Amino acid sequence: MLASLAPRILIFDEFHNALRGRTRDVEAIFAFLRRLGRIHDISPVLIGEVAVYDFINATDEMASRFELCAVPRWRYGEEYLALLDSLEAALPLAKSSDLSEEEMARKIFSLSEGLIGEVVAILTKAAAVAVRSGAECISMAMIDRLGHIPLSARRQAPVREALL
Repeated sequence: MLASLAPRILIFDEFHNALRGRTRDVEAIFAFLRRLGRIHDISPVLIGEVAVYDFINATDEMASRFELCAVPRWRYGEEYLALLDSLEAALPLAKSSDLSEEEMARKIFSLSEGLIGEVVAILTKAAAVAVRSGAECISMAMIDRLGHIPLSARRQAPVREALL
């Protein structure tokens, strides 16, 4: 299939999850990535948490195969507001939610901490509530009722600390 499609790159999102397996399995994954480049001339793009960077840079062989490109968090501004408009257009809601309106946009930004995955998670949950309630649009009250806990707070949760 790869030969017929002839892709130049393959993107592996959430790649840090691949590093959580047994050592033998992780080594097999990296052997596969090397074969992709050698046999099919495909460049793998690995997207994930800092653990991906640390793992790749642990050996000279892997470090020489990948180029680091940090993806910064979103900043509050016109590009972020345009992102909200794009996401709103993709939501299956009958009414406009005006997500890029100042108060709503700042609330979502605060809860998401500028992480696109968090923005999408918040909006997905809120859209589901909007559909179930029959409101067909996302309101500030809905966002508040979600009880979304920002990632930084989740990482410092007492439950997590008890596991360490």
